[in-house]
Amino acid sequence: MDSEITAQEEDVDEGQVLRAHLFEAELIQLPPPEDGPPDMLPEWFTGSLPALIYPPIQDRGLALGENIDLQITPYHLYYGALRELAETADAARAELLRQLVLGWNPQAALEVTQLARQLIESDVANALLHYELAMELDESFYEAHQDAGMCHFALAGIDGEDREDRLSTAEELFRRAIELRPHAGLSWWSLARVLNEMADGAAALGALQQFLSEYPEGEQREMVEDALHHGFEVHQEGPGPDQQARAQFLEAQSLLQQDPARAVELLEPLTEAYPDSGELWFVLGSAHRHHQHPTEAERCLRRAARLAPQEPFIWWQLAGACTDLREWKEAEEAIRKALEPDPDNPIYLCDLGRILLAQGDREGAEDAIHRARDLVPDDPGVQEALAALSPS
Repeated sequence: MDSEITAQEEDVDEGQVLRAHLFEAELIQLPPPEDGPPDMLPEWFTGSLPALIYPPIQDRGLALGENIDLQITPYHLYYGALRELAETADAARAELLRQLVLGWNPQAALEVTQLARQLIESDVANALLHYELAMELDESFYEAHQDAGMCHFALAGIDGEDREDRLSTAEELFRRAIELRPHAGLSWWSLARVLNEMADGAAALGALQQFLSEYPEGEQREMVEDALHHGFEVHQEGPGPDQQARAQFLEAQSLLQQDPARAVELLEPLTEAYPDSGELWFVLGSAHRHHQHPTEAERCLRRAARLAPQEPFIWWQLAGACTDLREWKEAEEAIRKALEPDPDNPIYLCDLGRILLAQGDREGAEDAIHRARDLVPDDPGVQEALAALSPS
C-alpha cells in the first residue's frame, strides 16, 4: 500500500508527534517502532507498515500541501496493519496480529471503546472508527457492537446519501449485539428502532415482543415495554431532509470545542425547525457546556433527555451540567439514569462516585468507584477517582 503522505522518519513511540506533508490520503507509512512492548509487532512485519490516522485527515478542513502534526500511537499501527491485511484477504496473518494485540494488552478493545465514548459528543464519525478497531480486536465485545450501531443510526439521520446503508449496517450490528448479550433489552430496543426507521413496523413490533417473551427477566425491560406501548413517534436523529439544515448541524458539531459560541448560533435556529429532535437539543446543550453556560446547558440537556430518555450518553451529559451547577441531587438522578441501560460503564460509575462523595456519601462513593476499578483497574480515570477517595 503506497503512502500518499510524506513524513520525516522518526521513532514511533506512544504519544509521538510526527510532522507530515498533507496530500489526499488516510494512511501514512511508518517504520515499526523499535522501543515498543516486547511483542508489539510480529517478525513478519518488516520495513514500513500503514497507520490509520483518525479522523481521516481530509475531514480536518486542511488544505492540500499543508503541514500537519500527527499523533501516532500503537493503536494506529495495529489498525492500519489490520486493515491492510483485510484488503489483501490474508485472514491468517490478520488473526495472528489480532491475537498478538490482545496478548500484549487484554484490555485493548475496552480502552479503545472508552476513547470512542469520549468522542461521541463532538465527532461521531471519529468515534465510529474507534469502535471498528475495538470490534476487530475483540469480535465478541458487546459494547463495541452496540455503540457502533448507535453511531451508524445517528449518522443515518444526518447523512442523506448513505442513509439506507447506515441503517442496514446498524441493523447488522444490533443483531450481532443481541447474539452476544441476548438478555440486553437495549439492543432489542435499538434493533426495533432501526427497523421502524426502515419502515418495517411489523418487524420492529416482533422484535420487542420476542424480547419480552423470551427474556421476561431481561435487562432494560421497561424501555422495551414503553416502546411497545407508545412506539417510536419521537425521532432522536438530527435535522431531517433539508440539506442546508443538515450541513448547518454538521458544522456546529465540528465547532463544539474550538468555537462553541458559533456552534450555539448555528444550532439555536434549528431547534425552532426541529423542536422534537433529541440529538439536536443534546448537541446544543453540549455547546453551551463548552461555552461555560451551565444553566443553558442544563436546560437543553434536560429537554434532550425528555425527548430521548433511553440514551444513556444524554443523561451522562446532563449529570455533568448539574455537577457544573453543583446541583448534586439532580446530578445523581441523571447519572443513575445513565447507568440503567449501561450498568457496567466505568466512566459513569466514577462520576456517580464523585457525585456521591460531594454529597457526603463516602460509602456509596467507594462502592461505585470500586466497581469501576474492578472493571478497568488500570484506567487513568479510575485511578483519579480512587485518589479522590483518599483523605487529603
